[in-house]
Amino acid sequence: MDVILNTESLAPPLTGIGYYTQHLLRGLLVHPEIGEVRRFAGPSDIDAVAAKPSMAIHLKQLLRRIPLAYPLRTWLRDRQFRKRFGADRHAVYHEPNYILKTYDGPCVATIHDISHIRFPQFHPRERVAYLERHLEKTIARADQLITLSEFMRVELITQFSIKPERITAIHLGADARYKPRAAAETRAVLEAYGLEHGRYILSVATIEPRKNLINLLQAYGRLAPALRQRYPLVLAGATGWRASAFAAEARRLAEDNQIRLLGYVAASALPHLYAGAVLFPLVSLYEGFGLPAVEAMASGVPLLSSTLSALPEVAGEAALYADPENVEEISHNIERLLQDEALRAKLVASGLIRAARYQWQTCVDRTVEIYKLASA
Repeated sequence: MDVILNTESLAPPLTGIGYYTQHLLRGLLVHPEIGEVRRFAGPSDIDAVAAKPSMAIHLKQLLRRIPLAYPLRTWLRDRQFRKRFGADRHAVYHEPNYILKTYDGPCVATIHDISHIRFPQFHPRERVAYLERHLEKTIARADQLITLSEFMRVELITQFSIKPERITAIHLGADARYKPRAAAETRAVLEAYGLEHGRYILSVATIEPRKNLINLLQAYGRLAPALRQRYPLVLAGATGWRASAFAAEARRLAEDNQIRLLGYVAASALPHLYAGAVLFPLVSLYEGFGLPAVEAMASGVPLLSSTLSALPEVAGEAALYADPENVEEISHNIERLLQDEALRAKLVASGLIRAARYQWQTCVDRTVEIYKLASA
């Protein structure tokens, strides 16, 4: 069975969809039931994004400010796709990033979330308009649909009246690089950022409103000065959209060196940053899966999670939870984790067990089964 995989999301900066595509591609290339894997766009080397891609990040941010750039780019990409694959109706085309391009053969699409419907105010207008125009068409055209959580599967079935047999939830995996590490193992990376093992709080997220980083900043700001001095809040992630309010709040705290804004961090450094953290808060308002939660658990770092969306499904009993809209509760639970070593140890132990359930090989194998259903 041959596969056409859209690899546009491998272009830096690599975020959640990019990591999903990267691991999927890596697994498909060596899968015994897959013949040729034909890629569309993206770098030819699936590991080429390991270095910090500063120019690519700036280009993406610039394009977001140009109103017609988004629809024009998608139209041109679809035209290129049709020209390249239009005569091929036998391979299974998998779109890992929401919207199917024009293709007459069997199609599979992965729908990560519907935050543009639940929280349209959190997205650029052109992105919301694009998804509103094309998502229902993709759902109607796809032979099979994939979500990354059962929560998201139910969301889609409810929102679009999809027949349950057409949609499957397939969890993501934890890369083997995310594992507990001693201070000696993390020292070189952490020293480059001016950090000390076990002496900082880490959050990894694209800076956009859905990630609820303003509430996280305000919760952190309520901690006692001595705790903030001992445990700075480190934020790693590229700037997404609608980030001006976050920037204003971050500047206020950054004046006292209480928070560190690292920007986009290279994939080679991230596992060391995770493993050196004292705790990892992920208090998003909406997640279709929440891969950083799995990466934190796999790294042996206590997880503070949101009570909303897919995160309780992913973290289960291996996290302490807070209402993401309750700043006081987030702050209280951060303080509790910082001061309760026994609770941290308990969450680390249960997190390592929980994270072991999430394997990329399982994700790839189950995806191949969906390809079979689509082409039947």
